[in-house]
Amino acid sequence: MQVRPLTPDDEPALAALEARFLASHQTPRTGAAALRFFARSGHSFVAEEEGRVRGFVLAQPLWQGDRATVLVTRLVAEDEGVREALLTALLKSAYDAAAYEVAYPAEEDDRAFLAGLGFVPGPRLFVRALGSRGARGDHRGVLE
Repeated sequence: MQVRPLTPDDEPALAALEARFLASHQTPRTGAAALRFFARSGHSFVAEEEGRVRGFVLAQPLWQGDRATVLVTRLVAEDEGVREALLTALLKSAYDAAAYEVAYPAEEDDRAFLAGLGFVPGPRLFVRALGSRGARGDHRGVLE
């Protein structure tokens, strides 16, 4: 398996993979504009095997005033081996960029897998949509 930086040209393959694994309450993140942004982040990767996309991770650096954190916003993988390869590439890219913190808002059932990669539970993240979306109670796409 090969893990490589994401490019905007990956859109059709990533959108198809995301559609297969996306939960019904989640909003797709693989549109052209999003992939152009994440391709520039330096922390987004695609896992391929024999020319077939098997997973991807979308992440971006955030400056917090005194340190940088890389935030994972989407991780889609066919299995745990692919997920581990993508997170390993992400951790290396974050370290190489001197961002010594990676945040992954994961589900509770990911706890054991993430602990195996050195992640520890952090504070829960509460989100709120603003404007007309917030007024309608439409919180789709808010860090899901």
